[in-house]
Amino acid sequence: MARPSREAVARWNLAYADQTEALFAASTEDRAAARLRLADSYAAVAWAWRILAADLAVPLWARHACAIAAEEFDRRARIEHARVNPDEDGT
Repeated sequence: MARPSREAVARWNLAYADQTEALFAASTEDRAAARLRLADSYAAVAWAWRILAADLAVPLWARHACAIAAEEFDRRARIEHARVNPDEDGT
């Protein structure tokens, strides 16, 4: 079975590690800065998922799963941004 590039996997690992730290910080602090960091980290994970989804070396089903994961992390980023800025439209 084909595997994604090491660079793409490394990028995903870094983004996910940062997201985990940001999630912990946001769960222990109720500050806008912590929420914004969490939103940004969700967006970074979504981007990393998209990089994996674009890797033509992996099977189509895996690329599709990566694309769906990216959509979910984008949704989470929008939710956290809305928590910080509830008056913004988000579009």
